[in-house]
Amino acid sequence: MTIDRNTTIKQLLQHKEEEVIAALVKLNSNFSKLKNPLLRNLLAKRVSIADACRIAKCNVHEFLRTMQSIGFQLYDEAAKPQQEKATLFAPPAPEQTEELDVRPILEDGKDPLKLIMHKINELPEGKVLKIINTFEPLPLINLLAKKGFQAHTERQAPDYVLTWFYRTDQQVQPASEKVVTAEAPAENFNELLSRFQGRLQVIDVTMYEMPKPMITILQKIEELEPGEALFVYHKKVPVYLLPHLHDRGFNYLIQQEDEHKVSLLIYKK
Repeated sequence: MTIDRNTTIKQLLQHKEEEVIAALVKLNSNFSKLKNPLLRNLLAKRVSIADACRIAKCNVHEFLRTMQSIGFQLYDEAAKPQQEKATLFAPPAPEQTEELDVRPILEDGKDPLKLIMHKINELPEGKVLKIINTFEPLPLINLLAKKGFQAHTERQAPDYVLTWFYRTDQQVQPASEKVVTAEAPAENFNELLSRFQGRLQVIDVTMYEMPKPMITILQKIEELEPGEALFVYHKKVPVYLLPHLHDRGFNYLIQQEDEHKVSLLIYKK
Protein backbone atom coordinates (compact mmCIF):
# COMPACT_ATOMS: atom_id res chain seq x y z
CA MET A 1 0.00 0.00 0.00
CA THR A 2 1.27 3.47 -0.92
CA ILE A 3 0.56 6.22 1.59
CA ASP A 4 1.00 9.94 2.16
CA ARG A 5 -0.02 12.48 4.78
CA ASN A 6 -3.67 12.34 3.60
CA THR A 7 -4.01 8.58 4.14
CA THR A 8 -6.43 7.83 6.97
CA ILE A 9 -5.48 5.90 10.09
CA LYS A 10 -8.28 3.47 9.24
CA GLN A 11 -6.58 2.59 5.94
CA LEU A 12 -3.32 1.83 7.76
CA LEU A 13 -5.07 -0.33 10.37
CA GLN A 14 -6.98 -2.30 7.74
CA HIS A 15 -3.68 -3.51 6.33
CA LYS A 16 -1.57 -4.12 9.44
CA GLU A 17 -3.47 -3.25 12.60
CA GLU A 18 -1.19 -4.79 15.23
CA GLU A 19 2.03 -3.75 13.51
CA VAL A 20 0.83 -0.19 12.96
CA ILE A 21 -0.30 0.30 16.55
CA ALA A 22 2.90 -1.20 17.97
CA ALA A 23 5.10 0.95 15.71
CA LEU A 24 3.18 4.14 16.47
CA VAL A 25 3.19 3.61 20.23
CA LYS A 26 6.95 3.13 20.03
CA LEU A 27 7.26 6.33 17.97
CA ASN A 28 5.07 8.43 20.27
CA SER A 29 3.29 7.36 23.45
CA ASN A 30 0.29 9.56 22.57
CA PHE A 31 -0.67 6.96 19.97
CA SER A 32 -1.39 4.45 22.76
CA LYS A 33 -5.02 5.63 22.54
CA LEU A 34 -5.29 3.50 19.39
CA LYS A 35 -5.30 0.48 21.69
CA ASN A 36 -8.77 1.51 22.87
CA PRO A 37 -11.30 -0.06 20.44
CA LEU A 38 -13.92 2.66 21.07
CA LEU A 39 -11.57 5.54 20.33
CA ARG A 40 -10.04 3.64 17.42
CA ASN A 41 -13.43 3.03 15.77
CA LEU A 42 -14.62 6.57 16.39
CA LEU A 43 -11.58 8.50 15.18
CA ALA A 44 -9.60 6.30 12.78
CA LYS A 45 -12.05 6.57 9.88
CA ARG A 46 -11.92 10.36 9.69
CA VAL A 47 -8.44 11.20 10.93
CA SER A 48 -5.65 11.49 8.38
CA ILE A 49 -1.96 10.94 9.12
CA ALA A 50 -1.47 14.71 9.11
CA ASP A 51 -4.37 15.15 11.60
CA ALA A 52 -3.05 12.38 13.84
CA CYS A 53 0.42 13.94 13.91
CA ARG A 54 -1.03 17.30 14.83
CA ILE A 55 -3.03 15.78 17.69
CA ALA A 56 -0.12 13.69 18.99
CA LYS A 57 2.51 16.42 18.45
CA CYS A 58 4.44 14.14 16.10
CA ASN A 59 6.46 14.98 12.98
CA VAL A 60 4.68 13.82 9.80
CA HIS A 61 7.94 12.81 8.13
CA GLU A 62 8.92 10.62 11.10
CA PHE A 63 5.45 9.03 11.07
CA LEU A 64 5.72 8.18 7.37
CA ARG A 65 9.21 6.77 7.75
CA THR A 66 7.97 4.59 10.63
CA MET A 67 5.22 3.23 8.40
CA GLN A 68 7.78 2.63 5.64
CA SER A 69 9.84 0.56 8.07
CA ILE A 70 6.95 -1.92 8.49
CA GLY A 71 6.28 -2.30 4.77
CA PHE A 72 4.24 0.65 3.51
CA GLN A 73 5.32 2.49 0.37
CA LEU A 74 5.57 6.28 0.30
CA TYR A 75 4.54 8.63 -2.46
CA ASP A 76 7.54 10.70 -3.56
CA GLU A 77 6.05 13.89 -2.16
CA ALA A 78 5.20 12.18 1.12
CA ALA A 79 8.72 10.79 1.45
CA LYS A 80 10.27 14.25 1.49
CA PRO A 81 10.77 15.92 4.87
CA GLN A 82 8.09 18.57 5.21
CA GLN A 83 8.44 21.56 7.44
CA GLU A 84 5.52 21.90 9.78
CA LYS A 85 3.64 25.17 9.52
CA ALA A 86 4.42 27.54 12.31
CA THR A 87 1.58 28.18 14.69
CA LEU A 88 0.58 31.83 14.34
CA PHE A 89 -2.05 31.67 17.06
CA ALA A 90 -1.32 33.43 20.33
CA PRO A 91 -3.77 32.89 23.23
CA PRO A 92 -5.79 36.07 23.68
CA ALA A 93 -5.87 38.11 26.87
CA PRO A 94 -8.33 36.96 29.56
CA GLU A 95 -10.62 39.91 28.91
CA GLN A 96 -10.97 38.74 25.30
CA THR A 97 -11.79 35.15 26.26
CA GLU A 98 -14.99 33.37 27.21
CA GLU A 99 -13.98 30.16 29.05
CA LEU A 100 -15.99 26.95 29.31
CA ASP A 101 -14.78 23.85 31.18
CA VAL A 102 -16.77 20.86 29.88
CA ARG A 103 -14.97 18.22 31.93
CA PRO A 104 -17.54 18.15 34.77
CA ILE A 105 -20.36 17.83 32.23
CA LEU A 106 -18.70 14.87 30.52
CA GLU A 107 -17.95 13.24 33.87
CA ASP A 108 -21.70 13.32 34.58
CA GLY A 109 -22.30 11.46 31.30
CA LYS A 110 -24.00 14.46 29.68
CA ASP A 111 -23.46 16.08 26.29
CA PRO A 112 -22.07 19.64 26.52
CA LEU A 113 -22.95 20.50 22.91
CA LYS A 114 -26.08 22.53 23.69
CA LEU A 115 -24.17 24.68 26.19
CA ILE A 116 -21.26 25.09 23.75
CA MET A 117 -23.58 26.19 20.96
CA HIS A 118 -25.27 28.63 23.32
CA LYS A 119 -21.87 30.10 24.17
CA ILE A 120 -21.01 30.33 20.47
CA ASN A 121 -24.29 32.11 19.74
CA GLU A 122 -23.72 34.59 22.55
CA LEU A 123 -20.02 35.12 21.83
CA PRO A 124 -19.44 38.89 21.66
CA GLU A 125 -17.77 40.41 18.63
CA GLY A 126 -13.99 40.13 18.85
CA LYS A 127 -14.00 37.52 21.62
CA VAL A 128 -12.73 33.94 21.61
CA LEU A 129 -14.33 30.86 23.18
CA LYS A 130 -11.86 28.69 25.10
CA ILE A 131 -13.00 25.16 25.90
CA ILE A 132 -11.24 23.03 28.50
CA ASN A 133 -11.47 19.32 27.79
CA THR A 134 -9.59 16.03 28.18
CA PHE A 135 -9.17 15.45 24.42
CA GLU A 136 -9.09 17.38 21.15
CA PRO A 137 -12.78 17.76 20.13
CA LEU A 138 -12.40 16.98 16.42
CA PRO A 139 -16.16 16.51 15.73
CA LEU A 140 -16.87 19.92 17.31
CA ILE A 141 -14.01 21.52 15.38
CA ASN A 142 -15.42 20.15 12.12
CA LEU A 143 -18.94 21.25 13.02
CA LEU A 144 -17.97 24.83 13.88
CA ALA A 145 -15.65 25.09 10.88
CA LYS A 146 -18.75 24.92 8.70
CA LYS A 147 -20.13 27.85 10.72
CA GLY A 148 -17.08 30.02 10.03
CA PHE A 149 -14.95 29.30 13.10
CA GLN A 150 -11.29 28.36 13.21
CA ALA A 151 -9.85 26.38 16.09
CA HIS A 152 -6.48 26.12 17.80
CA THR A 153 -5.75 23.30 20.24
CA GLU A 154 -3.01 22.89 22.81
CA ARG A 155 -2.49 19.77 24.93
CA GLN A 156 -0.94 21.10 28.13
CA ALA A 157 -1.15 17.77 29.97
CA PRO A 158 -2.34 14.25 29.01
CA ASP A 159 -5.88 15.00 30.21
CA TYR A 160 -5.88 18.79 29.94
CA VAL A 161 -6.59 20.14 26.46
CA LEU A 162 -7.42 23.74 25.57
CA THR A 163 -9.24 24.59 22.35
CA TRP A 164 -9.85 28.18 21.26
CA PHE A 165 -12.61 28.96 18.74
CA TYR A 166 -12.59 32.28 16.90
CA ARG A 167 -14.44 33.68 13.92
CA THR A 168 -12.79 33.82 10.53
CA ASP A 169 -15.56 35.98 9.06
CA GLN A 170 -17.27 38.60 11.18
CA GLN A 171 -20.31 38.40 8.89
CA VAL A 172 -20.86 34.71 9.56
CA GLN A 173 -24.28 33.70 10.82
CA PRO A 174 -24.37 32.50 14.45
CA ALA A 175 -24.11 28.74 14.83
CA SER A 176 -27.55 27.30 15.41
CA GLU A 177 -28.60 25.02 18.25
CA LYS A 178 -31.33 23.65 16.01
CA VAL A 179 -30.50 20.77 13.72
CA VAL A 180 -32.16 20.28 10.36
CA THR A 181 -34.11 17.13 10.98
CA ALA A 182 -34.03 15.81 7.47
CA GLU A 183 -31.46 15.41 4.76
CA ALA A 184 -33.82 13.49 2.56
CA PRO A 185 -36.68 14.18 0.15
CA ALA A 186 -39.50 15.94 1.98
CA GLU A 187 -41.95 13.21 2.91
CA ASN A 188 -43.76 11.83 5.91
CA PHE A 189 -41.58 9.86 8.33
CA ASN A 190 -44.03 6.97 8.69
CA GLU A 191 -44.67 6.86 4.95
CA LEU A 192 -40.96 6.50 4.25
CA LEU A 193 -40.65 3.96 7.06
CA SER A 194 -43.34 1.78 5.50
CA ARG A 195 -41.39 1.63 2.24
CA PHE A 196 -38.63 -0.25 4.04
CA GLN A 197 -40.97 -2.84 5.57
CA GLY A 198 -39.15 -6.17 5.69
CA ARG A 199 -35.84 -4.42 4.92
CA LEU A 200 -35.30 -2.64 8.21
CA GLN A 201 -32.57 -3.10 10.82
CA VAL A 202 -33.55 -1.77 14.27
CA ILE A 203 -31.26 -0.73 17.13
CA ASP A 204 -31.80 1.04 20.46
CA VAL A 205 -28.94 3.23 21.71
CA THR A 206 -30.86 5.04 24.44
CA MET A 207 -29.10 3.14 27.21
CA TYR A 208 -25.58 4.02 26.01
CA GLU A 209 -23.37 6.90 27.08
CA MET A 210 -21.17 8.91 24.71
CA PRO A 211 -19.54 8.04 22.41
CA LYS A 212 -21.05 4.55 22.12
CA PRO A 213 -24.32 5.59 20.38
CA MET A 214 -22.42 7.21 17.53
CA ILE A 215 -19.97 4.31 17.23
CA THR A 216 -22.79 1.75 17.23
CA ILE A 217 -24.73 3.58 14.51
CA LEU A 218 -21.66 4.04 12.28
CA GLN A 219 -20.85 0.35 12.59
CA LYS A 220 -24.43 -0.69 11.81
CA ILE A 221 -24.80 1.40 8.66
CA GLU A 222 -21.72 -0.30 7.22
CA GLU A 223 -23.44 -3.66 7.73
CA LEU A 224 -26.61 -2.68 5.83
CA GLU A 225 -27.40 -4.72 2.74
CA PRO A 226 -28.38 -2.89 -0.48
CA GLY A 227 -31.93 -1.57 -0.14
CA GLU A 228 -31.98 -1.84 3.67
CA ALA A 229 -32.46 1.00 6.14
CA LEU A 230 -31.55 1.47 9.79
CA PHE A 231 -34.13 2.53 12.37
CA VAL A 232 -32.61 3.97 15.55
CA TYR A 233 -34.18 4.68 18.93
CA HIS A 234 -32.18 7.58 20.40
CA LYS A 235 -32.65 9.93 23.34
CA LYS A 236 -31.56 13.08 21.44
CA VAL A 237 -30.71 14.39 17.99
CA PRO A 238 -27.14 13.10 17.36
CA VAL A 239 -25.58 16.34 16.08
CA TYR A 240 -22.05 14.96 15.74
CA LEU A 241 -23.31 11.98 13.74
CA LEU A 242 -25.12 13.89 10.99
CA PRO A 243 -22.04 15.19 9.08
CA HIS A 244 -20.68 11.61 9.04
CA LEU A 245 -23.91 10.32 7.51
CA HIS A 246 -23.77 13.00 4.83
CA ASP A 247 -20.11 12.26 4.04
CA ARG A 248 -20.84 8.53 3.68
CA GLY A 249 -23.72 9.05 1.27
CA PHE A 250 -26.66 8.40 3.62
CA ASN A 251 -30.00 10.17 3.84
CA TYR A 252 -31.59 10.53 7.25
CA LEU A 253 -34.97 11.50 8.61
CA ILE A 254 -35.46 12.41 12.27
CA GLN A 255 -38.67 12.41 14.22
CA GLN A 256 -38.82 13.99 17.70
CA GLU A 257 -41.17 11.77 19.70
CA ASP A 258 -40.88 13.75 22.94
CA GLU A 259 -38.28 15.70 24.92
CA HIS A 260 -36.16 12.61 25.60
CA LYS A 261 -37.01 10.35 22.68
CA VAL A 262 -35.97 10.61 19.04
CA SER A 263 -36.40 8.20 16.12
CA LEU A 264 -33.97 8.13 13.19
CA LEU A 265 -34.35 6.50 9.82
CA ILE A 266 -31.06 6.16 7.92
CA TYR A 267 -30.70 4.83 4.38
CA LYS A 268 -28.45 5.12 1.33
CA LYS A 269 -29.00 8.02 -1.06
